[in-house]
Amino acid sequence: MSESRRFTRIHFDAEVQLHIHLIDDIHIAHLIDISLKGALVDTDRPITTYIKERSCIMTLSLDAHQQKITMQGKIIHHEGSLIGLESLHIDLDSITNLRTLIQLNTSDDKHLETELSHMLTNYENLNISRNKS
Repeated sequence: MSESRRFTRIHFDAEVQLHIHLIDDIHIAHLIDISLKGALVDTDRPITTYIKERSCIMTLSLDAHQQKITMQGKIIHHEGSLIGLESLHIDLDSITNLRTLIQLNTSDDKHLETELSHMLTNYENLNISRNKS
């Protein structure tokens, strides 16, 4: 599985809010790791409702100055209390904060820039294909 990953995941111990659409419940969860493409969180209690493929919003507050990372995405895997989400949209402030967080936790800035470039190309291609439909 790790061979197919293009994005560097960093382990980051923090509390996040996870809103899963159609459940209308905001879960307080613990962030296990995060990348430009998604995150893995632990809700500490199993979610028994089938939630795979549901859209969600994850919010990570970074400090008292209201800096945060808000990631809109979909749940790509769910096992007990562990939830993996794929990022489908992230605003400019959030991606800037996420980039800084990853830079502070890795030593390979060039690799991070390559990942950002790849991510932006994929988003541009996705938007172009949506506009043609």
